Amino acid sequence: MILQGIPENDESLLFSIQVLTEGLTQTALLRRYENLPIQDHKKEAVIQAEDRIKAIQDRITAIADNAKTARLRAQAARQSVSFLGQLGQNEGLPADPETLREITRMIAEESLRAEQEAQTAEIEARDIERQLDQLEEDLQIAQADLAALIPEADDHVYVAVDVTADSAAEGTLTVSYIDSYTAEWFPGYEFRLTTGDAPTVQIDRNILITQETGENWRHVTLHVSTIAPTGQNAASWLLSRRQSIRKTPPPQTEQRNFGSLAEPVVEAPVVVEETSRGSMLTSSVDGTGVTFTLPNLISVSTGREITEVALDTISQSAEIFAFGVPSRDNTAYRTAKFTNPTDQKLLGSVTARWFVDDVLVATRESQEIGPGEEIEMGFGPIHGLTLSRQILNRSSGDTGIISRSNQRVEQTEVIIENLTDQSWPLRLLDRVPYSEQDDLEITWSAKPHPSEENVDNQRGILAWEMDIAPGQSETITLDLELNWPEGMDLR
Repeated sequence: MILQGIPENDESLLFSIQVLTEGLTQTALLRRYENLPIQDHKKEAVIQAEDRIKAIQDRITAIADNAKTARLRAQAARQSVSFLGQLGQNEGLPADPETLREITRMIAEESLRAEQEAQTAEIEARDIERQLDQLEEDLQIAQADLAALIPEADDHVYVAVDVTADSAAEGTLTVSYIDSYTAEWFPGYEFRLTTGDAPTVQIDRNILITQETGENWRHVTLHVSTIAPTGQNAASWLLSRRQSIRKTPPPQTEQRNFGSLAEPVVEAPVVVEETSRGSMLTSSVDGTGVTFTLPNLISVSTGREITEVALDTISQSAEIFAFGVPSRDNTAYRTAKFTNPTDQKLLGSVTARWFVDDVLVATRESQEIGPGEEIEMGFGPIHGLTLSRQILNRSSGDTGIISRSNQRVEQTEVIIENLTDQSWPLRLLDRVPYSEQDDLEITWSAKPHPSEENVDNQRGILAWEMDIAPGQSETITLDLELNWPEGMDLR
């Protein structure tokens, strides 16, 4: 059995080809990628598109011929007019008036008839050529349809399978191969926040597919998976590490003479432990990977095409609040806290969209969300909930010509204003520096005092939580003092 139409992308594809036959026993499998026999890979849709183009081109040729024929009649009529004009100038014409009148009348009538014939033929030619405009447009459409059908690779591999059967058999022949670099999929998300008395977050999961395998996929059942057959399949080798010491060389004076051949100073070697980069593991079924089967048959052409299909929808209750970082932003952001209710990791995506009550508010990348992970996700700015942060005063020691400063005092003010028509639970983050040196003393105070310190185990990160009503304004004052010994710089 000869299997046609498998595109040639690289030689590794040849060795991954597998052929499964129902009711047959496979005895040999031949793969060839050079000196191939002539094969016709045209599909019925391609043949039909080519036939349509040929029919339109034949019609264009026929119309052009008809227009040319009409213009030939016009040309012949004009030649008759020219002949009749020359006939009137002939010196051998009879001299009697009556004969001359008859000749003149004949020339005039025949010239008029010839001119009318020429005009009629020219009008007919133009009417015929008007049909070409629509045909040229039809030809462009047909050529574009054909181009969409055949962006496939010109190079193919030749596969022949030898099989035997004990008796007449019918079954399915399955051919599979790995094409690891020319087809890919990635997730896309729509996060839809519904506000109200019972807020929810709906996550619409989509799959985006693109491929340049050299063959078009038409009405196929597509499976997408996080399994990576071409990735690392075993744990890395760990090599033993030898470490040694040597006598530290004495310091040498810097050589200023550029013509000197003195040995340059060699720093002591830095010992680096050898490491190996392995594949990143993801949440999986049976610890290996997750495979999704798309619910409907799809078509994906090879080349510059991205196909997006819906996978499923997840819905989860959410808590909505405003979240602000006044040192970075001048407005707070609507934020929803919710939990991934599935046992699957929601992969990071470069194509995500955020909606609030069906209004698109943001498009950007989305982060990875682990199974059962609680996450706080932003859903766009709240422009009426403004933040401002300014340093009221800052001093560094005494003033004067000579300063031996070892102190810095700073006061910062944060102002929050709610210009919206609704109340917001607000979570605000700011920071103070921290020190890991006993000689650098840092003290601070805040009014009001923060609700939480060292947020998420990040030293110096402070959080305030408050409810702010429409038209309400709140102020946070942060006092900071740093002290360090003389002769040392603050960094």
